[in-house]
Amino acid sequence: MTGDQIFEKVKDLDTQFGKPFAHTLVKSGWKKRSVFFELPYWKSLYVRHFLDVMHIEKNVFESVIGTLLNIQGKSKDGLKARKDLIAMGIRTELGPLKKGKRTYLPPAAYTLSRKEKKTLCKFLSEVKVPEGYSSDIRRLVSMKDLKLKSLKTHDCHVIMEHFLPIGIRSILPEKVRSSITKLCSFFKSICSKVIDPAILPMLQKEIVITLCELEMFFPPSFFDIMVHLVVHLVKETQLCGPAYMRWMYPVERYMKILKGYVKNRSRPEVSRVERDQVHLYVLHNENEVEPYVEIHKDVLRGLNPNRNENWIVREHNRCFIPWFKDHIYSKYYSDPASITERLRCLAYGPSFHVLSYSAYAINGYTFYTKEQDDKSTMQNSGVTVVAEAMHISSVKDLNPKFANLSYFGVIERIWVFDYEKFQIPIFGCKWVENNNGIRMDKSGFLQVDLNRVGYKDESFILASQARQVLYVNDPKSTKWSIVLFSNKVIDENTRDQGDIDVEIESFTRNDQDENIISNDSYIRNDHNEGIWINPTVRVVKRHVEHIPTKKRKRT
Repeated sequence: MTGDQIFEKVKDLDTQFGKPFAHTLVKSGWKKRSVFFELPYWKSLYVRHFLDVMHIEKNVFESVIGTLLNIQGKSKDGLKARKDLIAMGIRTELGPLKKGKRTYLPPAAYTLSRKEKKTLCKFLSEVKVPEGYSSDIRRLVSMKDLKLKSLKTHDCHVIMEHFLPIGIRSILPEKVRSSITKLCSFFKSICSKVIDPAILPMLQKEIVITLCELEMFFPPSFFDIMVHLVVHLVKETQLCGPAYMRWMYPVERYMKILKGYVKNRSRPEVSRVERDQVHLYVLHNENEVEPYVEIHKDVLRGLNPNRNENWIVREHNRCFIPWFKDHIYSKYYSDPASITERLRCLAYGPSFHVLSYSAYAINGYTFYTKEQDDKSTMQNSGVTVVAEAMHISSVKDLNPKFANLSYFGVIERIWVFDYEKFQIPIFGCKWVENNNGIRMDKSGFLQVDLNRVGYKDESFILASQARQVLYVNDPKSTKWSIVLFSNKVIDENTRDQGDIDVEIESFTRNDQDENIISNDSYIRNDHNEGIWINPTVRVVKRHVEHIPTKKRKRT
């Protein structure tokens, strides 16, 4: 209802509170008029009650993880919840059973066995994230008690949207797992920095369906006011804009970034082969050099008219550096004004003395080498880059095609090359081979095999081109790792906007979810590790008369 509609219903109410006026109170409907309606603008406000996405997400996550891991004080399941099912006449097979002096709660669809709890906790305890991504997830996991502890708001935010859908991939029944994953995907979508208004009606429809699916499995006690408020987040986004404009995550995270800028460095030398590989890559990625790249290829095509494009590219890479240096310096000597200072330095080439780093901060990211990563509690060595690649069907292919591809790998070296007047940071990476080392599974997770290495002759990229990713072990397969993109968005006008990917990932329903859920979906038959309720022991204090003892005489 709008504020005007509510005001029409309550404007004539004049309620007096207190025992003397108890008999005059309205028994149903609107009982009082809020004092805020005395403000002339209150009834016209679109949003009169601000819903904080941060805390709603935290409370919903604690309800989900507390129920799955049966954390005392956080779980929404228990003896009272099971008795509610009996009183409501639903899922009676989950009712409590008396076994001697103890009470046994049969395992529900969401009840994890001890093995499954270990699987989920072990997955979270092995997660290493980049600096600034979140706090150290591993410190939040207690393998002894099989629970999460000391969770802060941002910890819940990161685990809910990124790690929980991965951690439950190998546990829980399919329908329960799918419903929880959709809930996580909704929060990831609604917290995205860039939201297409056209998809918001679809998100509203999907979250309603998702909550209905969760009602089929979780007990009624799970659906408190915080879970209900999730339904209103889409409407609030339509009226107020993206959630990131209304929370404190970016400020808190940027303070962490400022504290981590000081790094150590040393000065090694590199081989001529590696120097030439880096220098060639730098030249190919300079706008001022791009016209000369095409001139050189045209020269090669004119001298070798019978050669195919694949040969031209290989020959160009082999001899472009000396040709470019001679060409630029010949023009520089004849007409110095035609050559810029940057172009002259690029033609001369970098020094053989190179600055080497174990960590480097650029574009709002903090990158580590893999060696430094192994010593750290953070994971900062994951990297991806989008690059143009030449595709040929065979050696005899005369018409290769160029297309942009995403490459994934880890950083092995961080170098800064000195070009006399300026410096260029370079990352030397170990790349995953694209053909057999990268795949997308049916659940939509991007997976890589970090042991399948390729492109050893093209290991270098500009640090400015790198985007940070992190790899987490896939619980379903030890061979594959799941790729998650770093949750920072870099803009030309702002150094760091903080949180969440640019791309919004809407979630859709599977056709198989349309199947009618049978009664056996409410109870798990693959294990019998339910919840035992110990009887309450009442302590009765008895009065005992105090009789003083005789003191011993000292001898």
